[in-house]
Amino acid sequence: MKIFPFQAIYPQFNLVASTDSFIKSVKHQFNKYKETGFFEKSSKEALYVHEIIKDGRTYRGIIASVSLQDYLDENILIHEKTIAAKRQITMELIINREAVIKPILVAYDKSNAIDSVIKKVVSASKPMYSTVFEESKIRHNFYQIDEPKIIEKICLQFEKVKTSYLADGHHRRAVVLDLLKNEQIGKKNSKRKSLLTAFFPFSDLDIHDFNRIVDVFDVMSPVNFIIELTKFFKIKNLKGPKKPKQKFVITAYLNGEWLELKWKKSILNKFKDQKVLLDAQLLDTFVFEKLLNIEDVRQTQRIKYVEGIKPLEVVKNMVNADFKKIAFFISPVDQEELKHVARQGKSMPPKSTWFEPRLKNGLIGEEF
Repeated sequence: MKIFPFQAIYPQFNLVASTDSFIKSVKHQFNKYKETGFFEKSSKEALYVHEIIKDGRTYRGIIASVSLQDYLDENILIHEKTIAAKRQITMELIINREAVIKPILVAYDKSNAIDSVIKKVVSASKPMYSTVFEESKIRHNFYQIDEPKIIEKICLQFEKVKTSYLADGHHRRAVVLDLLKNEQIGKKNSKRKSLLTAFFPFSDLDIHDFNRIVDVFDVMSPVNFIIELTKFFKIKNLKGPKKPKQKFVITAYLNGEWLELKWKKSILNKFKDQKVLLDAQLLDTFVFEKLLNIEDVRQTQRIKYVEGIKPLEVVKNMVNADFKKIAFFISPVDQEELKHVARQGKSMPPKSTWFEPRLKNGLIGEEF
């Protein structure tokens, strides 16, 4: 992996009254904030340690500019295809900003050598800047690494990382690759084409479930839908809210009731030669496509994806607000499943993974 130091753009938090409000608005108001002096550009190129403290746990990664060639050569593997509508929106935002204001999140296998350097940087210095989100109480610290010897050491260690895995940012990656290749952004005479990337070891990332709320009952009645589901599942009633605790078991909420749906062996046996089989894939194939006639889950407006960190009560209220809907809760993908799919050059269903902690728009960026 070939990484480079870069000139970061970052907020002047002494001008920011509310981090929550600022970060929520910066996605669409970056240019306005930049013009009015809310953002500063570092005077020199550097690498950065991004430290996130959430619920008493500390997560650390390295932010760097990464050779475009590493993405083109698939040294950074993807596991999802993009959604056309979202890709278009992302392209418009990036062209308008002429900057990336949130790094691509990439996961790699833990390296003791890289961890050691990160720990030394954090213990020997204070953050260049820091902020805390008011609602979540999550702290983000950024440590600047500008000493040439330390930069060289980190870059050499990352050259030993032969394969890494894109965790979050498939749409930004796809759009920036297209724009840079076509020289629609960046300096045409630039010798270095690169993309802002945050590298976190898998040990410093958590993979959560990504659930679905679907419009169903404008297609068929609740009774008929449950009858149809029995073709694929063994179904039993639950006493209350519950998420599945194992693969191939889904829980669902509809019409005030909670159900457990367990895939029948006859369905699973159809895929016995497939090394990685995901509940999301089965749900797309048998329920969304066959039962509900949703031809393309990437294009439909009938499915809403809900991150697994949202409380069950919140998801329940979303369904109660529109009784045409049903919520499906699935088990999270594990690290090895993600790696296998990516290495095989295949893709998971859209919104299969939700990584924590989250990177946020506007905390650190790079202009083209």
